[in-house]
Amino acid sequence: MSAALLLVTSALLAPEPPPPPDPDADEELIIEDDEEPADSEAPEPEASSEDEADEETEADGEDEPAVPAPKASPAKPTPAVIPTEGQSKPPPSDEALRRDDPLAQPDTRPRDRAGRPGSPQRFALEFKMGPYLPNIDRAYSGAGLGPYATIFGQTDSTGAAIDQPKQFPMPVLAFEWQFLYLAGPLGLGTQIGMFRDKADALVANPSDGNLRSQADDTKFAVIPVALLASYRFELLADRFRVPLVPYLKAGLAYAFFWNTSGSGNLARNSQGDVARGGVPGWQLNAGAMFRLDVLEPGTAKKLDSLTGINHTYVFGEYQLSRIANFGVGQVLDLGDNTWFAGLAIEF
Repeated sequence: MSAALLLVTSALLAPEPPPPPDPDADEELIIEDDEEPADSEAPEPEASSEDEADEETEADGEDEPAVPAPKASPAKPTPAVIPTEGQSKPPPSDEALRRDDPLAQPDTRPRDRAGRPGSPQRFALEFKMGPYLPNIDRAYSGAGLGPYATIFGQTDSTGAAIDQPKQFPMPVLAFEWQFLYLAGPLGLGTQIGMFRDKADALVANPSDGNLRSQADDTKFAVIPVALLASYRFELLADRFRVPLVPYLKAGLAYAFFWNTSGSGNLARNSQGDVARGGVPGWQLNAGAMFRLDVLEPGTAKKLDSLTGINHTYVFGEYQLSRIANFGVGQVLDLGDNTWFAGLAIEF
């Protein structure tokens, strides 16, 4: 009996089984889930304490009167500027270029006891040209033209000489060694020139209207050489940039000469003597030089630095020469009074 009572009690106390699932209820749940908006999934953020403080401040400020803000001054219009890559600068002046050019600055290096700047100056070289005519007929006192003018003078249509010969340009090359500076260089040098004259030869037995041979000619050549002492006053040019340099030369001269026929052989006189020889004498040169350094000081300094040429010049001079064996004996006078112009350098 107790066992039957236990079974009845267990059956009464057992839980009821769950009801079977209803398919219609599941479809309604699925439809409600689909219709729920997405915003419901993300919770709204809570207002921060700063936002609450701002809202309280705004609420308090509504009771206080508003303070007007200061008016801003109207902005000035900006001038139109052409855009460039960098800040433009004006070109430097010629004075600024010379100041920045090391070649245009004075050179403080002394080159000799005179204190002149630059490279050492020891020599001078000249090239000059001028009209020259040997004064062979200077001592002639006879009638008509002298012997030299009779052959080499200006002629008429028959070949007869009617006037003195014309002067011809004679090139001259001069070299000088400058060994001492006394307000300018004192030097010892030499010069050499070349002169040549030509004419149709005279016929021994001329016919009327034909005094000269068209098939033969005669030439006369002179090479004057001189040994000269010279002085150039360069103090003003060196210290104060005065571009003029006066100078003086004096010394001994010697002239070589020869006379040839049309065949190139040396001519002979009536005694059979050969027409060649040499005559000693003296000469004097005086002139002035213009120093070209003042025109381009920077270029002159660069030329000195690269080549050792201290100065460049243009010059003119007068030459007086008496090449006639110092007046002793009957000799040809190969001197002349003339002028020369040329270029010179010192180095």
